Amino acid sequence: MNWNLICCICKKNIEPERDKDGHIFWHGGHNPSPITDEEEQYACSKCNDSIVTPARLTELQLIVQEKRGKNE
Repeated sequence: MNWNLICCICKKNIEPERDKDGHIFWHGGHNPSPITDEEEQYACSKCNDSIVTPARLTELQLIVQEKRGKNE
């Protein structure tokens, strides 16, 4: 694992996730899909929370709306 990860969205270093005592428990970034589906791309926690997760929820809402429209 490359520990020097760069966020594919904001281009900043991805900081490791730490527990309440400051111990690193994860340093792999987040899956940036649907923002990008390129291999070996990662998102930082800030971009994951503010960009990636809302994009996923929007996609899910569109899928649900589409399915509801087909059932009416």
